Amino acid sequence: MAITAVVFDVGGVLEIVDDVAWPQQWLDGWSARLGLTRAEVDARLDAAGIDSVGTDAGTERAYRRVYQVALDMSDDQLEVMFADMWDRYCGRLDSELMGYVETLFPTYRLAIISNSGDGARREEEKRYGFSRVFDPIMYSHEEGVAKPDPAIWSVACERIGDGPASMVFVDDSEVNVESARAFGMAVIHHTHTPTTIAALAQLLR
Repeated sequence: MAITAVVFDVGGVLEIVDDVAWPQQWLDGWSARLGLTRAEVDARLDAAGIDSVGTDAGTERAYRRVYQVALDMSDDQLEVMFADMWDRYCGRLDSELMGYVETLFPTYRLAIISNSGDGARREEEKRYGFSRVFDPIMYSHEEGVAKPDPAIWSVACERIGDGPASMVFVDDSEVNVESARAFGMAVIHHTHTPTTIAALAQLLR
């Protein structure tokens, strides 16, 4: 069956994250700025039960409030801290890959499946305008299911309106790629942008 839809992950694929250890670096930096040791910050956040990404992380507003109370932060400090967090979370656009993706639109249905936390849609749309070419855009916290749970592929088929054999899925996580493959999708394990572009061009030829 011919491929009619191309589905992309975001972080590590459409977005380049220069250092996957950014959450630790973010908290290290803010521990110092708040005059706390990292052990103190971890203990306070552990006691608060922080869960930032997935399907049960709660709302961004609640998440921010937990941080503010746990770390005794002012409103201004909180705003700066979370602006810094979103800058790190969103990384920078892979312009080479996005340039290729835009050549596929509107010939192919383009979609996104991202494991995410509340606020990701707003922040990524503000920076990169993904909705110009991607529809649907599926975030785990909104769908109630996250990769590699096979249920997410069923959601994708329903939202796109076609079966898995008509789709190719691109992700930098091998476990997510293998889950999609087992579901019946064509897959590309993204490790290098030119290689991914060449593999997509081959599949879509």
